Amino acid sequence: MSNQLPFVSVLRPNPPPLWYVTNGEVTVGPVVTGLLVRGVEAGKVPDYCRVSSQYGWWRPLDSVREIAARKRPAQRAREAAEAFRELARPRERIRDEEELGHHVTRLAMAVTGAECGMFHMRDRSQQCFATRASLGPMTGQRLNDTVPEQGLVMRAALIGRPVMGPPYGAAEDALALRFASSAGGVGGAAMVPIFVGSSLVATLELSRPGHAFRRADLQRAERIAHRALYQHAN
Repeated sequence: MSNQLPFVSVLRPNPPPLWYVTNGEVTVGPVVTGLLVRGVEAGKVPDYCRVSSQYGWWRPLDSVREIAARKRPAQRAREAAEAFRELARPRERIRDEEELGHHVTRLAMAVTGAECGMFHMRDRSQQCFATRASLGPMTGQRLNDTVPEQGLVMRAALIGRPVMGPPYGAAEDALALRFASSAGGVGGAAMVPIFVGSSLVATLELSRPGHAFRRADLQRAERIAHRALYQHAN
């Protein structure tokens, strides 16, 4: 017979949340999360509905983590499609590299869910890379600042290697430091080198407080940047 006492944890699991759901006129509940998710997937709970785990304290439907996770891929696809439509619309020619950088960075942030973004382009006159856009709630990176080519992030870009974290190594840490002053912090960071032919012409850097970026979203951002640079050059 074993003399080992049975293990009893002092930590008790939280009871599963129960939700009330309202469309502004009719309120139903309480329902468990799984049932709520199935209602959304079946189209029985429209996006404009609101939920509450304590009756009377209403929140948007996608504040439920499981619903937000299911909606995110479709939302990203819609944002990507809109970004490409915007690129295809007739528009006045972009006047300078700063306007181009702002345009590309804004669209890239939309399709990836980034909180902050920077766009660095090769300066044709000085043959160095300079910051042409810096968007999002952060400080420190100024427009037209030179980006040192001997840095780990730029060295990776020059050989065509994207930098993505987590997990974090030396280059990923160096990239995250660029966004250290961002309001939400750096949960995920990415640098995508943009080549035209065999030449590196720009780098796109993104960060957000949540998790790592999806590779498919970064590929959409890469295509947006490449297309915009091609249009600008022609």
